[in-house]
Amino acid sequence: MYYAKPPEVNINPDFQRLFRWTREQQSSFIESLILEIPIPPLFFYEREDGVWELLDRLQRFSTVLRFFSNGEIPKEAQGIKGNEDEWHDEHENDLTAPLQLLAGEYLTHLQGLSFASLPTQLQLNLKRARLQIYILKRETDPMYKYEIFKRLNRGGSEIADQEIRNCSVRMLSNEFPDFLQHIAKNADFIRAVGLPEEQQKRGGLEELVLRFFTTKNYSEHFTHDVSRFLTDYMQEVARKSLSFNQDAEKQTFDAVWSLIVEALPDGQAFQGKSEDNKSFGPFSPTLFEMISVGVANNLDPVRKLSAEPRREKIVELIKEAKRQNLTGSGSNTRKKFAKRLELATDWFKK
Repeated sequence: MYYAKPPEVNINPDFQRLFRWTREQQSSFIESLILEIPIPPLFFYEREDGVWELLDRLQRFSTVLRFFSNGEIPKEAQGIKGNEDEWHDEHENDLTAPLQLLAGEYLTHLQGLSFASLPTQLQLNLKRARLQIYILKRETDPMYKYEIFKRLNRGGSEIADQEIRNCSVRMLSNEFPDFLQHIAKNADFIRAVGLPEEQQKRGGLEELVLRFFTTKNYSEHFTHDVSRFLTDYMQEVARKSLSFNQDAEKQTFDAVWSLIVEALPDGQAFQGKSEDNKSFGPFSPTLFEMISVGVANNLDPVRKLSAEPRREKIVELIKEAKRQNLTGSGSNTRKKFAKRLELATDWFKK
């Protein structure tokens, strides 16, 4: 086994953000290696330049890299006495910060040890431990690599759908995922949707950007499964099976969110409205689709409205959609989806 990250192996930054094992899980895995317990195989694919990129088993591989890291543990955090130091929590998923083990389920004496402080025999045992590896050669069709990643990770509830898309679609191309991540940093957009920080970390902003473009450009393909709807569009754009003018789309996106945030910031545009126009309830993806695409389809008429009339128009649209039973429970049908978009498009034309 490698004791340091080999130069011919790469973990894409998007994959690294998915490293979420706790220190307890990481310590348990290292204990398993020491005990020579059989470990599921790692999957890599070979790029055109010969570099191996991780395809699956991120948590295990990242734990190995972290444990064998050449970084330094601060003195106050070293050993059993320092095992509860906050430094360990702050660097729990930092691949450059060496893992200091917690007590194993069987090997309790591992408590407070890092690789550097392990007895020489255990260090050698770990270096010689075997991990089974499967490599998809560079000649493999990108769609095959994409499908393998998607299917291997589909059952993982700890990873959000958009995080899987951000990684899996990169088997086809980096261009569209990079665009989504770049445009999701738009300050007007972030303030307008008002997502909690935890959702932002789990790809929530990128998913809303994707949802906007998918709904605007691909609505005729919607059936009922929103996740499949978004994945199919992202996949088709990445494969260039669908045209996508980044400059024009970004210009539209920027205009939409500058108009919405001025009227209703902090997610208010995507919450239910009471009869006295007060916001209530959680963020509504259906309202997000309806309002953002309605504005996008009518930029010139909406620009002619000042902020207050624009706010009133959005609020009345939300109430009208509710009256027509196009939002809320049971509204995610193909028919209601189409009617929402039609209502919003006509609404902002007036």
